[in-house]
Amino acid sequence: MKLKLAIEWFLNPDHLPFIVGMSEGIFKKYDIELELIVPDEHYDGLDELLDGNIEFATNEPLHLIEQFDKRFLSLGSYFETKGGVLFKKDSYEKVKNGENITVTTPVSNAITNTIGFEIIRRYFAKDGITVTEDQVTFEPNGFEHIKHMKEGADAGWLYFYNFEGVEAQHEGLDVLYLDAKNTGFANFSALDIFVNKEFYTSNTDICHNFDKAVKESIIFMDENPDKAMEYYYAYTKEEKSALMDDILKATLECFDATFTSDYERSLPILQFFREIGITSLDDTTFKTAFLN
Repeated sequence: MKLKLAIEWFLNPDHLPFIVGMSEGIFKKYDIELELIVPDEHYDGLDELLDGNIEFATNEPLHLIEQFDKRFLSLGSYFETKGGVLFKKDSYEKVKNGENITVTTPVSNAITNTIGFEIIRRYFAKDGITVTEDQVTFEPNGFEHIKHMKEGADAGWLYFYNFEGVEAQHEGLDVLYLDAKNTGFANFSALDIFVNKEFYTSNTDICHNFDKAVKESIIFMDENPDKAMEYYYAYTKEEKSALMDDILKATLECFDATFTSDYERSLPILQFFREIGITSLDDTTFKTAFLN
């Protein structure tokens, strides 16, 4: 069966299970012909999923809350890394002195900006420093965090450590990692696989086979990391480089072959978002987006 999966933004190593599964013939084994869709905008894949134009989509779990719709079903987080706000060390004093800072981000809106600000606020609050909302300006610039930080931005919001964190090290950029562990929030630097409930109900076996194929692909990657990297370069036609090698190696550690559609695993994210006032979604309604 031909199936379409929309990724969340641009094709990158976070999508290795799909690339490897296609290249190694794992999806074909389950009679699945998979097509990856690269959207024009970050939310396009989710919209297409709800409209029934595609069968699957990947995106960060925060969007299950931000864009909640009763038709969404999460099959679970197949990928998780550290992430949040990437902050230049030499901008720390600016905040301490009450100066304004600029944060580059791929998505700037009331909800994502509120989350980004809260992460910054919590990080500095640990050191007794008060950050006010009027000190922080979010600028939508796409995902080139390191480029824009080198050009003057003080921080990058919505970064993934396996990608921008590794890139910062390669570029010699001295940064602070404002992530869940050192800042105190539920980690949502992950990617879920979403499906439309109507499609799932009508094609449960197909969805189960898709799920199995993704998990088998992750297991293959765990056992054959060099081959997985080869498949990535061959599929994307991207030129091999030391930076991408290191990004791929870091990313290969982020996949979970045992991912499940687990409400309790995602509940802390919902509770965090309710705590900072960006959603009123209740636990019972949220639970309908999961199988377990």
